[in-house]
Amino acid sequence: MEKNSVLDVQKTRKDLRPLIIAALSGVALFLTIIFFLSPEASSNKDNTGAIIKAPAPTAAEAVEEKPLVSRYDFRLSDKNTFYQIMSVLNVPGTEAEEVREAARQIYDLKHLKKDTVLRVFTKDDLLDKIEYRYSDVATLLVERDGEDSFKATKAELPHEMMETVISGTIENSLYEDGIKAGADPQAIMALSDIFAWDVDFASDIRKGDSFSILAEALYIDGAPRKTGRILGAEMVNDGKKYTAYWFEGADGGSYYDAEGRSLRRTLLKSPLRFRRITSHFSKGRFHPILKRYRPHHGIDYAAPTGTPIESAGSGRVVYAGWKGGYGNFVMIKHNNNYSTAYGHLSRIAKGVRTGSKVDQGSVIGFVGSTGISTGPHLHYEVHLGKSLINPLSIKAISDRAISKKEKQRFAAIKDEVAGKLSGDITITASKGRVEKTASAKGI
Repeated sequence: MEKNSVLDVQKTRKDLRPLIIAALSGVALFLTIIFFLSPEASSNKDNTGAIIKAPAPTAAEAVEEKPLVSRYDFRLSDKNTFYQIMSVLNVPGTEAEEVREAARQIYDLKHLKKDTVLRVFTKDDLLDKIEYRYSDVATLLVERDGEDSFKATKAELPHEMMETVISGTIENSLYEDGIKAGADPQAIMALSDIFAWDVDFASDIRKGDSFSILAEALYIDGAPRKTGRILGAEMVNDGKKYTAYWFEGADGGSYYDAEGRSLRRTLLKSPLRFRRITSHFSKGRFHPILKRYRPHHGIDYAAPTGTPIESAGSGRVVYAGWKGGYGNFVMIKHNNNYSTAYGHLSRIAKGVRTGSKVDQGSVIGFVGSTGISTGPHLHYEVHLGKSLINPLSIKAISDRAISKKEKQRFAAIKDEVAGKLSGDITITASKGRVEKTASAKGI
């Protein structure tokens, strides 16, 4: 009996289940019809005509509506321009001009620098922001400011210029030992520029030579980053001491020796840096290709193909082209009856042609092995009038000296720089938050 009652209850529940579901569905349908027929459901305005604010979107809806932001980093080459990059991103020319105009008060984007990075941000494929670090410490930021305008700002890292002394002794080469002493490549090249008229860094450097540099150094966030201008330098080469002091006079800034004579000379001692001499000036050298003795009225500098060759002095090009056994050849006439010649070039620099003017130190070509040559090297000659002379024998005179009016000021600067180089005067930082002695052996 009890068993049959349980079965009857279960059967009754099964019979009622469809009825309950149907009833609930009917109620839901009725409420839905009432909602769609109501005035509130058919309008987004209240009775005053004001727009009713839509409900806040869900998290999923917010993600879907977020604008698409893209970033593009352009590492610049010689051929890149600001307008070209804007064109690649389909930025209209008028908008690109508005960006440049806004930036110009801080930095002109027309002068982008090779090997720097222009960073561009777009939002839904529209230009939104540009970042460009145009110096070691400064970054230009251009941001959209409304639909049709942009604003530019500058961000700078905490920085300051300090003075530092870098000293070292040469055991292998100026470059290698300079780096060990704490100098950066720019400082080493600057040192070779300063003494280029007195020291041939391809042949004159000896083990045991020494150098000291007093230079401005850029500190960023309290840490040394880059050597700036050299204020004074000393170099001992083969027992002889050379000095240099930076002085800005009425004729501009230049380097002078202790007596106030300019270090600039008519001709550089070498048109190549840090290379070795493989053949000296000789009246009878055995030629490795022609297999006979004949004069070698020049100097051969061994260097890798493509090494830049600098004009030893300012002047006018009297020959630029192919010249028999010399291969690619350049000859320059200077203003004091001297001429210099450069042979076996892999190629002649752009713009160097017969009749063109060149400045001392400008690149006129590149080392090669054209003509009669056993390998890449530069054949370098010096002519005095119609005579060929040994380039290493030239004793050129200074092109200027400190004027009488400026001698007293030069003497004061020279004494101060000499004291710092010798360590007699301690260099102490006095700006910003870097408060320390900076007379270390490097930066």
